[in-house]
Amino acid sequence: MKDLLVVGGGPAGLATALYAARAGLDVTVWDKRAGTIDKACGEGLMPGAITALESLAVKPEGHDLVGIRYVAGRRSVEAPFRNGVGRGVRRTTLHDALRDAALDAGVPLEQRSAASVVPSADSVLVDGSRFRHVVAADGLHSPVRRMLGLDGRAAAYRRFGLLGATRVGPARRALVPTAERLPAVFSAAVNALARPA
Repeated sequence: MKDLLVVGGGPAGLATALYAARAGLDVTVWDKRAGTIDKACGEGLMPGAITALESLAVKPEGHDLVGIRYVAGRRSVEAPFRNGVGRGVRRTTLHDALRDAALDAGVPLEQRSAASVVPSADSVLVDGSRFRHVVAADGLHSPVRRMLGLDGRAAAYRRFGLLGATRVGPARRALVPTAERLPAVFSAAVNALARPA
């Protein structure tokens, strides 16, 4: 019986697998998608995330950030980070760095999803294989969490993640990420982060 199954091979699942492997656990990661996953999240890493990644010897390339700029219409306010620097990183760069580190640590990454999860007093049976523990890192709408009856209440508002690139003219310079600040834009209908290119 293996110690740990991590269902979900995104940044949270891969980081969990790395911590487990480095603690001496026999861990496997399952994800329904193979390769690098590009999506609109994980692009603005706060100082705590940088510290956690460095503890795993994972250093994704990106642009260092010393703070964040909140923008709402014509108003804005800046806040420096108190404990270290953050980093603007492409999601694909972060995913590749974590996946490479997991593979280097000997963590098996399998392209598959969990169809059946049955917990017992001392283990969890997942698709006929027994594990001491299972981590559901399979996303916001986690099928594993739903199978275990751990879904919370539905959110009052639906959220969508969009990813794109655009050129910004002089009138919108406040929205352009600099080497110092990551802009976070708020309005009644949209919240957005802009990562340095």
